[in-house]
Amino acid sequence: MLKLTDKQALEFGIQPVHHQMDNGELRFRLTRDTGSSYILTLSAEQSGWQSSHVHHQKREFYIVEQGWIVIALRQSEQLTFRRLGPDDSFMLPPGLPHNVYLSEGTVLHTVKYGCSDPDWEAAPELDDQLRHETFDDKTFLTSEPSVK
Repeated sequence: MLKLTDKQALEFGIQPVHHQMDNGELRFRLTRDTGSSYILTLSAEQSGWQSSHVHHQKREFYIVEQGWIVIALRQSEQLTFRRLGPDDSFMLPPGLPHNVYLSEGTVLHTVKYGCSDPDWEAAPELDDQLRHETFDDKTFLTSEPSVK
């Protein structure tokens, strides 16, 4: 097996892009010039929300390795919550405003694909709805989404 360098990967349109987000979480990405990406997210020292947003064309596939997350979805003004634990996964179709709440100690894998255009639009109205929602002391059904 031959180890490829970042420079060699770039010849195929693939590059690493890593960030520490404002909420403290760490994101390690591999992005491709087609707009697809893989992201390994390590949660911050505190549980908390990411930033609410919508993708109009991209799909997102979440896999929880460790810890747990809650995905908030807004469909036709109805807010739905889905809790995922270790080994759970969820496919998010395009067009749904959403946010992800990561518990402390969570390791999350995300795959994004579906278009090459920039496809991230903030959803501040969902952020406003979720501002005071926390999930560390709440119980969720594990097989069905719970509706607020």
